[in-house]
Amino acid sequence: MSKLKFDNIAQKALDIMENTNKNIFLTWRAGTGKSTLLMHFIQSTSKNIAVLAPTGVAALNIWWSTIHSFFGFSPTVTIKKAKLDAKYQIWDPKFTHLDAILIDEISMVRADMMDCINEFLKIVKESKKAFGGIQIIIIGDLYQLSPVVTSAEKMFFQKEYPSPYFFDSKVINKKWFFMEFVELEKIYRQKDQDFIDILNWIRTKNLEEKHLLLLNNRISKDILLSEWMIYLAGTNMQVDTINKQYLAKITKPSTKFVAKIKWEINHKQFPTDVELNLKEWSQIMFVANDPDGRWVNGTLWKIQKIKKDCIIIQIYDGEQVEVWTHTWRVWQFEYNPSKKRLDAHIVWTFNQVPITLAWAVTIHKSQWKTFDNVIIDLSYGIFAHGQTYVALSRCRSLQWITLTNPINQSHIKLDVCVENFLSKFQFMYK
Repeated sequence: MSKLKFDNIAQKALDIMENTNKNIFLTWRAGTGKSTLLMHFIQSTSKNIAVLAPTGVAALNIWWSTIHSFFGFSPTVTIKKAKLDAKYQIWDPKFTHLDAILIDEISMVRADMMDCINEFLKIVKESKKAFGGIQIIIIGDLYQLSPVVTSAEKMFFQKEYPSPYFFDSKVINKKWFFMEFVELEKIYRQKDQDFIDILNWIRTKNLEEKHLLLLNNRISKDILLSEWMIYLAGTNMQVDTINKQYLAKITKPSTKFVAKIKWEINHKQFPTDVELNLKEWSQIMFVANDPDGRWVNGTLWKIQKIKKDCIIIQIYDGEQVEVWTHTWRVWQFEYNPSKKRLDAHIVWTFNQVPITLAWAVTIHKSQWKTFDNVIIDLSYGIFAHGQTYVALSRCRSLQWITLTNPINQSHIKLDVCVENFLSKFQFMYK
């Protein structure tokens, strides 16, 4: 593995994760290169570590397992059920030899799930310490995706927890529980300081009128998707309509690519469509990184030719490249006694060409991606905390953003509990 250079803050995080048993909350602003840091640690650590994510999509992005799969939790797990599950797995070596758990996309992990994990680990590790005494590494940006709570569950949370976020779990709020706080600061995606400042003000809901004026200078009355632009919208209906309209404009015949799936999971967790109807000259977006570095998750291109089992694209230097199917995997961990470490085996696979039609994409699905030229449509309103921030921060530069309608203060949503939690830590560690 080549030697990577990290700044002092990133190196501090790596040292805590690898060389101590301290719990750590690692957060960042969009575009700070978190994925590189995370993968470096996963691939280089000497610890027996489980790498988990709250959803199948997030797990696919880090190539490991969902929380539910690792612990054997049912979709309706409760603390009582988690304790019972633990009693049946108390001798499982994958838990007894576990050194640390890394949970990515922690912003989506609910408070009750953290308490379920805590009670489970206390039983299997036969310890009264928080999380059974193992190191907890939690990673994520609380200004982005938030936990999902159904209408039927709202009464439970109102009664049991101050908020659904992980930091309001009972275990995190024990007086004797402590975690280090590290916030990555060096931004790689954007270079324009004015745009970086605007993103930071949106992120913390401190946007002033002068910032809104700068943003709203990007409004265009004549919205037209030109070459290599992508339309970010708030709803699946908008996105599906735009993609179908632009696909229909291409007079060439369509070819259907059908995914091969082993062990069915929720279709909402698929990285792309099970059935992809593609035409030559379709604008597509890659939804996986190329091992040879020719494209990354989020790269836009057009299909040059379609063969039976692959598509052909033309990359920057004019070379035509065949794109074959890609296999996404979700893993489960088991302890290997001969190697004295946790090994992972595949529990689910999804095989499909690693693309999606991409004249338009939802703001939600734009997460983890970077674009050069975007149209942002907030006309249907903002439904969730951090949605406007996610949309704008996907782009490298303000000058390559086009707005369909004005952004105003009502588009900037921020949960006060998130701000209070982060302010406490930022004050403590300055």
